[in-house]
Amino acid sequence: MLQSHNFCNLTILKSFNFIIAMKKISILAFAALTFWACGNGNNAPKETVDNSRIKIAVDESLRPVIEAEEMVFESINDKKHLDFIYTSPAEAMRLMLADSVKLAIIPRKATKEEQAVIDKDAFKFVQAKIAIDALAFITNKANPDTVFTVNQIKQLMDGTATDWSQVFAKNNVGKIQVVFDNPASGATQYFKDSLLDGKEVGKHCFAVNSNPEVIDYVEKNKNAIGVIGLNWISDKDDSKMKGFLDRIKVAEIIPRKISYESLTYKPIQANVAIRQYPFCREIYIIGRQATLSLGNDFVNFINGDQGQRIILKAGLVPAKAPIRILQVTK
Repeated sequence: MLQSHNFCNLTILKSFNFIIAMKKISILAFAALTFWACGNGNNAPKETVDNSRIKIAVDESLRPVIEAEEMVFESINDKKHLDFIYTSPAEAMRLMLADSVKLAIIPRKATKEEQAVIDKDAFKFVQAKIAIDALAFITNKANPDTVFTVNQIKQLMDGTATDWSQVFAKNNVGKIQVVFDNPASGATQYFKDSLLDGKEVGKHCFAVNSNPEVIDYVEKNKNAIGVIGLNWISDKDDSKMKGFLDRIKVAEIIPRKISYESLTYKPIQANVAIRQYPFCREIYIIGRQATLSLGNDFVNFINGDQGQRIILKAGLVPAKAPIRILQVTK
């Protein structure tokens, strides 16, 4: 009886061990299958969400307003950091599409070619308008002319006029030099698309490396005219911007359909808001959208009340927050 009882216990023990072993195999098989399905599927995203630090590429012309956004966002989000790369719009999009950065902030929508790359990606992308900007023209203080028609700006851009006397008969400051912020500037592409019928800017147009360098060059060369982003000169409370305005003159523009100089428009917030100033452009934030990510947090912030108020304070027109325009009459 004792042997029979031991044999029975041994049989039960072996059966129990077998069941446990089979359960382990099943668990391992399920884990392996889940890993393969989630990590090795052909269409599955290969993104690790980092909620502490991300990189964002930004058009260099937008630097002042984005630095203001960064300062406020990081002050209210402890231990979260935004690393910005300031570059050209084309390079910003290249970095974003290569997944070197998570977001791009540029003065245009994605091109057809960029959108084609986006459409092939398994991730959902966000493309949201956050502001309306403008391109301002600045001249040397020795240049007597600061009011231009749209057609005269076109002459400056395409090289039809190469000397200031060809634009204004009494202007003797010399050969025209048009200065942009960098070789792949979004401003050159803007004028190519909107003003030059797809043609390149003239040979007398050249680039430096940043908007402050454009201001420096124009200040030192009386025959130069520079193109800069509005937010470099629009925040009247910023001492640096006040310093810029003391060194150069900001041109006024006569819209295309107006032929008399009594109606000229400066690149200021009110004129941009009602689209009276002709050289306006929309600012977009474009990138990978993950619901639980730092990138999505920043998109929501810049589109929210605080982010839009910072844009308003910087002198640009926020995409969502309303602005007040007061007309003073005597």
